[in-house]
Amino acid sequence: MSDVLKKEAGYIAAGTVVLSALVQIVWAVFFKYDLSVFLGGLWGGTFAVVNFVLMGLTVQKVARESDQMAAKRRMQASYQMRMILIILATVLAIIVPGISWVMAVISLFFPRLTILVMPLFRPDLRKKGGKD
Repeated sequence: MSDVLKKEAGYIAAGTVVLSALVQIVWAVFFKYDLSVFLGGLWGGTFAVVNFVLMGLTVQKVARESDQMAAKRRMQASYQMRMILIILATVLAIIVPGISWVMAVISLFFPRLTILVMPLFRPDLRKKGGKD
């Protein structure tokens, strides 16, 4: 795993933890909070970060690939396997007692939300507009 991927995965993991804490606070205010909500956030957040890391590893491999068709097939296969992993994680969250499947599913979106808000906190990600 490259240093860049480690750094970005760290940002995604931190963002996932922060968003999970915020959603759990909101949950506690408006709904019945128990251990299953915490476990659901942990469950979904873990799978979401693992999904991000697996995607990053695949992108690294594809970037080194010289055959474009092989690279495309690798990306497609990775996407399909990662989606199967997410579906499996969701089904298990529904089946396993003691895990809030709603919180687990909400947590799966935290990496996307983190990526969306990262430019607010990281100047290196901001687009420069206008004249320089």
